[in-house]
Amino acid sequence: MRILIAIIVLSVVTTPLSALSQSTEKGQALCYQIEKTVNALVDYTQTSCIPSAGKNPGTHSFILLSSKPVFSIEASKKAWILVAVAATGDALNKNASVRAEELWLSDATQMKSRTAYVMPAPLAKSLQRRVKGEQITLDGMYSEIIRNLSQRSIPKR
Repeated sequence: MRILIAIIVLSVVTTPLSALSQSTEKGQALCYQIEKTVNALVDYTQTSCIPSAGKNPGTHSFILLSSKPVFSIEASKKAWILVAVAATGDALNKNASVRAEELWLSDATQMKSRTAYVMPAPLAKSLQRRVKGEQITLDGMYSEIIRNLSQRSIPKR
């Protein structure tokens, strides 16, 4: 319950990224904030965030990786996804100058098969604003996330 309440208020103090000049620094700083938030709220796994260039110039995509197989147990999956999406949306909303395209979610088991679940990053921003403003329930938020997730292979580099 503590996690769900924290998602609603999610009033984490973030460092504005507008002072950072380079795109790489922006992505890394944003990932640091997302990791910090998720790891503070979800204590049963360690989450890492990796920024990458988006498909379009000047955009970012983010991959969040859980060290535990959170997709294997429905309760863990739901809580982790809600926190990961809310934390990402919160960080993006507080740093409007960052243009984000996609949010990739994966875990230890999924990574073995190079699989992730992908959703549009603007949806994470919208869902976080709506849940924080009590315009949508957590169950409603989760339903929208699941409807918009697509399974994809993680490309080899």
